[in-house]
Amino acid sequence: MKQDSQKIEPPVAGIFGNLYKPEVFSLIDGITEALELNGFSYFIDRDLAKAAGIRSTRNTASAKSIISKAGVVLSLGGDGTFLSTAQKVGGTDIPILGVNLGRLGYFSEITPEEIEKFIPNLRSGKFRISEQVMLQAEAKGMKRLYGLNDIVIDKSSSIRMLETETFFNTERIVRIISDGIIVSTPSGSTAYSLSCNGPIVNPQSKVTLITPISPHTLNVRPIIVPDTEVIRIKVLTNGKARITSDGQKAFVLNSPCEFRICKAPFTIKAVKKTNSSYFHTLKKKLHWGEDIRHGKNQ
Repeated sequence: MKQDSQKIEPPVAGIFGNLYKPEVFSLIDGITEALELNGFSYFIDRDLAKAAGIRSTRNTASAKSIISKAGVVLSLGGDGTFLSTAQKVGGTDIPILGVNLGRLGYFSEITPEEIEKFIPNLRSGKFRISEQVMLQAEAKGMKRLYGLNDIVIDKSSSIRMLETETFFNTERIVRIISDGIIVSTPSGSTAYSLSCNGPIVNPQSKVTLITPISPHTLNVRPIIVPDTEVIRIKVLTNGKARITSDGQKAFVLNSPCEFRICKAPFTIKAVKKTNSSYFHTLKKKLHWGEDIRHGKNQ
């Protein structure tokens, strides 16, 4: 879902980043200078500042403090860093501007070379907001989880396969033995789900994907369902089951157990270029539709 361009208010930027990429640290001075020149105050995540060797604490703050003040958040890294930042932002409606220093960059489409020139657009409103659906997952014995890409239920560290039953509300969809189940958003269709032969789904589609991981059968395939209902996954195997959101947060529960997954009551707002499009990104990042025989797009 898209929104019309808008100005960032309040003009306060929070800066998060990948702590293990030195190239992230080299961007900070240029970004903070560009923010100040364009009327923004800023706060650097305290952990990022420490990793980057920034000694002054005048413009550093904890993640919680930044989220309470910021009108926009910058995420320096790749899509993994964007997912981590989204976990921090949660349902606050703060837009996230991703700067891509990773491999793909679906969420983080601004390059390091573009960021200083793009920052003035945050003041002039020359950008668009793309609303990204989130999933939420619940089960007895764990805190609620949120996922921008996916919620994954698998066998944890066991070598045994899981026997699961998947329900759409009260109707049983399938009972299978597999390595697990991926429940993903349309945005997450190009992530783990795609690696397990899931379909590519446009992020504007109001659906949820259910993709089995290495099912021990030839007649079970990924399925797409409306995102208006609850998906229930029962793990029938005795032992342990792990649930993970976006590869970021995880819980291991004793099984048999049941997980309930549905669309979260809030979205994540990603800052995008005004001229960017999903299909352009798909072709650029995954070479979708490219004929390798001739180097042409189909």
